[in-house]
Amino acid sequence: MLQVENYIDKVLPQTLKPFKDIIWFIILFLAFDFIWKLFIRQGADESILLIFGTDFTSYTNGICLWTAKAVHWIVNSILGYHDFTRNGVTLYFNRDEYFPIDIIWGCTGLKQLLMFTFIMVFYFGPTKKKLWFIPTTLIILMSINILRLSIISIIVKDPFPEWFIGVNEWYNNRTWINSEECHKQFYIDWFNVFHRDVFTWLYYDGVILILWLFWEEKINKPYQKLKSVI
Repeated sequence: MLQVENYIDKVLPQTLKPFKDIIWFIILFLAFDFIWKLFIRQGADESILLIFGTDFTSYTNGICLWTAKAVHWIVNSILGYHDFTRNGVTLYFNRDEYFPIDIIWGCTGLKQLLMFTFIMVFYFGPTKKKLWFIPTTLIILMSINILRLSIISIIVKDPFPEWFIGVNEWYNNRTWINSEECHKQFYIDWFNVFHRDVFTWLYYDGVILILWLFWEEKINKPYQKLKSVI
């Protein structure tokens, strides 16, 4: 990585050199996202994981089940929602209006785990410290993902509020009709606002950025200063 760092120092204009670290982080972030979209596909129902066109879904069954068990344990045993039930990888409250949540591979944070590993492997800094930092941060990311899914499960345990009808008509270009089918669609949209949008972006832009900043400010920069002195 030292060769890469030296090369970036040479090609960057003088005005951008102070931002070398964040520029390289963004490049790695976008590079992984490009590679992922190039080679990874989802099936029609989003539960299928296709890599180079080959179905790898079965290889994610273990982490899906582990995630479902962890979320159920947090919500049921720790937070005390004893009507929260798990059937395999399916989670649900024992209420008529609550639709079940299936923990598929996309819910496990697998992409984020691989993304952060990719960024850290190719980012600047001492290799020996990466050997403990990467596993530690992966545990943090997995724990936060479990917490994310637990919070979402509790948020959507009750029907969506009335104010969401107008918001969702604008946000998802829906038209509200007082019918069972429309109510179900709006309930799914209420779930997706948190699952697909709010918490996903917090996970990407918040947690991953904070972990990188910790590496950069608390580990890499002190290491670089010490190396320059030596």
